[in-house]
Amino acid sequence: MEKANYCFVCSKTNPKGLHIDFHYLENGIAVAKFKLAREYEGYPGIAHGGILSAILDDAMGNVKYLEGYVAYTIDMYVRFIKPSYIGEELTVRGWVKSVHLKIVSTEGDIRDKDGNVKVRAHAKYYIAGKVEDVLK
Repeated sequence: MEKANYCFVCSKTNPKGLHIDFHYLENGIAVAKFKLAREYEGYPGIAHGGILSAILDDAMGNVKYLEGYVAYTIDMYVRFIKPSYIGEELTVRGWVKSVHLKIVSTEGDIRDKDGNVKVRAHAKYYIAGKVEDVLK
């Protein structure tokens, strides 16, 4: 499905964006590999927590988007476990825990190449409808 937006995290058309390419796995997980450049640094050599949070938000929201739905973030909780370094190869994942009416509860994480969890999150999203109906 072609991206129909200018999303900072995942759009290929936003010149200042991260251009992260999410894939939908058979087990219902949205996943992407990425490395952050120095422009996204917080403390020296450390990825900014706000950028990591935005990436997790997109991963968890992309689960429904990759299924053909637009889902808006209602709330999100992020826990930073270990530092994520600039230039480090990282993998972000997002998955659905439950759906109640139009509210989707999700979880996600960011891991290093050895599988160590760097950041964990959970969030709720409101399903606004099918992509073709909402993003006209």
